[in-house]
Amino acid sequence: MPIGGEASRDRSRTIGTAAIAAGIAFIAGEVVNRINPDIDFVVCATNAAYLVNVIDLLKYGLIGTTLLLLVWVLRDGLSRPTRIVGRVAGVGFIVTGVANGIEHCAHMDALGLIYVIGILIGLLGTAAFGVLLARSRTVPPWTGWVLSIGVLAFLTKAQEGGAAVFGVALIAVGVRMVTSPTFTHAAL
Repeated sequence: MPIGGEASRDRSRTIGTAAIAAGIAFIAGEVVNRINPDIDFVVCATNAAYLVNVIDLLKYGLIGTTLLLLVWVLRDGLSRPTRIVGRVAGVGFIVTGVANGIEHCAHMDALGLIYVIGILIGLLGTAAFGVLLARSRTVPPWTGWVLSIGVLAFLTKAQEGGAAVFGVALIAVGVRMVTSPTFTHAAL
């Protein structure tokens, strides 16, 4: 383990835990929508509608936080464009989660545009970030590819289980970060 190994291990665990929690939230959202597909989450008139919006806030907020932490920790091993793409994607997801809940539950329809822009930036940015991360060799390359494939599944097949695929991808990366003392090459 590199110098400062315990601190590195703690950071890796923190980021991994956030990724796992985000993955669970993506899967939970998919399960809730499958169990009760008629939830009118836009109106926020029922407990189920509030639950769906809280899950959305958690999943987007946690994936955004995961990306921002990953960029922060790996900063020296990442190229400037990779850091920028990762940060923009992370912020895009956080904005998406906040805008979604306010739009639906506070009935501020004007935030719908911010939600759409945020989710597009988050999804496309994460797909690109995954590729750049894999090529950076600061983490095992498969983790970047798994992120990209997971987010592309969500982007293209969200209603057909793509959210669950992205959730599983996040959990896989998170578990690796939590369980591997050498997740990165001395960057963590």
